[in-house]
Order: sequence, then C-alpha cells, then structure tokens
Amino acid sequence: MSPKHFSPEPVYATAFHPSYSLQSPASTLYAASLRSLPIRLLSPCSPATVASYPLVSPTTEEYIAPHSLLFSPHNENTFFAGSLNLISTFDINRNGEGPIEQMRTIPSKRSKVVGSVGGFKGIVSALGTSPEGILAAGTFSRWVGLFDGYGRGGSLGVFELRVDIEDEEKMSGTGITQVAWSGDGRYLCVAERCSDGISVWDIRGTGKRLAWLRWRNAKTNQRLGIDVIGGEVWAGGLDGIVRSWEGLGMKEGTMNPSWEFHAHDGTENLVAYDMVAITQEMTESDQEWHAIVTDAEIRTKSITQTMEE
Repeated sequence: MSPKHFSPEPVYATAFHPSYSLQSPASTLYAASLRSLPIRLLSPCSPATVASYPLVSPTTEEYIAPHSLLFSPHNENTFFAGSLNLISTFDINRNGEGPIEQMRTIPSKRSKVVGSVGGFKGIVSALGTSPEGILAAGTFSRWVGLFDGYGRGGSLGVFELRVDIEDEEKMSGTGITQVAWSGDGRYLCVAERCSDGISVWDIRGTGKRLAWLRWRNAKTNQRLGIDVIGGEVWAGGLDGIVRSWEGLGMKEGTMNPSWEFHAHDGTENLVAYDMVAITQEMTESDQEWHAIVTDAEIRTKSITQTMEE
C-alpha cells in the first residue's frame, strides 16, 4: 500500500469516507479538491484516481475547486462540496458527472440583503453535520448557515460571528476553517484563520456565543484542525502542541486549556480522533501534498503514552 498521493495542483480540501477502515481496503476512500481540476476520489491502496466529479462554472466554464468537502453521514454514497455562495451534492457512484443537487446560500450574487432572510455570502469553507442531521456551513466571510435534513432540507437560520463585546478584536479571525458539533448536537465549535481561540455557540439554547477557548496558538492562514471528543475540544497549534479544553457547554466566558501534550516539532495541521488520523504537509509552493494514514488504535496508544510520560 502506498501512503502518498502527489498532487499536480494545490489541495483546497479533503474528506474521508465515513466507512474508512484499513481492515477493508475497498472502504479506504477519500475525496480531494484540487485547483482547476475536478474533485477526485482517491485511495491509499491505489495509485490511480478512483473517480472524478467536475464542478464547472456556468458562466466561465472553468472548474471550481471547493474549499470544503464532507461525506454525508446519512447517505455514505454522497458528499457535499462548498464553494462561493454554493453547496453542491455529488453521488460517488456517478463517475465523471457533476452535482446531483445544488443549494445556493444567497438568491443571487448581486443581492445586498444578508441575514436570516437573505441568506449569507462568501466561500463555504467549512462543513459539519450534527447527530440530529443539521448541516452547518461556515464561510471565509465569517457567516454560519444551518440547514435541516442532513443538508438537503430547508434553511434553519444564519448568524454572523461578530458580536458586540469589548474583546471582539481579540476573539476574531479572518474566516472560518472548521465547524465541529458536540455529541448532543447542542453546541457548535467554530475555528478560524489567524485566530488564537475557538468560539463555542449554543445553537439549541440561546443561539449566542457561549464560550471562547483561548491560547490555541493558531495565528496563521494555514488550516489547523480541531475535534470534539466527548466533552472535550482538542486543537493543534503552530508549536506542535495539542491542547484540550474540558467541560464543553458547562462553562461560559473565556476558558484556558485544561491540559496539553507535545505531539511533534512541526505544526499540528490536523487533530482527529476517529477511524483514521491524517497529517498534511505542504511545500512552500503548495504543490506537493501527501497524507499519512494510521489506525486510530495506534494513534490513540501513541497519544496515551505521551500523556503518561
């Protein structure tokens, strides 16, 4: 099995199939969005592209490279792709075909009305579904939209990350890079570029920001991943340290990390506690990308040993 795929163009987004397991080579699939190319379905067990799915602009006929990808937990044969003012749905069984469905986040590009009535503008840069089937879509313009029916239903509302508080400048970033739900689907964690923390929003309760998880050490345009594990939020930093905040949803206001451990000497691009763990590395020109895939059992053992030491 070759663990590397080299890309001819910069990679904008990746997403692993929900059934991914190294014990079942047929399930080892992941989607990748490459600049100026169709979306690719790849496998570390195969050097060739498994399938491709074009997303084409109707006006310029150029390929659109989505900035976010997400496989649907409701239907493993479909995945979502977020781009400018648009969320597209693809069927992985339709090799070479475009989206089977598209949902615009705003009626038209010229629309000046945004908010609960007019939708939201911007590149859809982050996607995540709650256990109850609510799709959260975040944008580089710092808006979050919520959609029912595992992303194929109606809009439940939108909100902007800006809030009227004195410390807003310290808590703000330059665009959403990841959204992650709590296990009960009540709280939504939002990570941004050039931000030193993670904002926690009470979606089912007040609908407002509940907490700010600070000292993440992520003041960069690079995507640095987060994950929700039970009642904890894990996040990687520029210093190679993984930090954890405990008591998700149980505290309000600013929260400091509960504990941390040093993962390695580089940047911790992606933190994941799932079927697989991935490390992404970019060259200075962003032309070379590869994924190192390991079993979650091995990853968990490594983390546990580091914490004990």
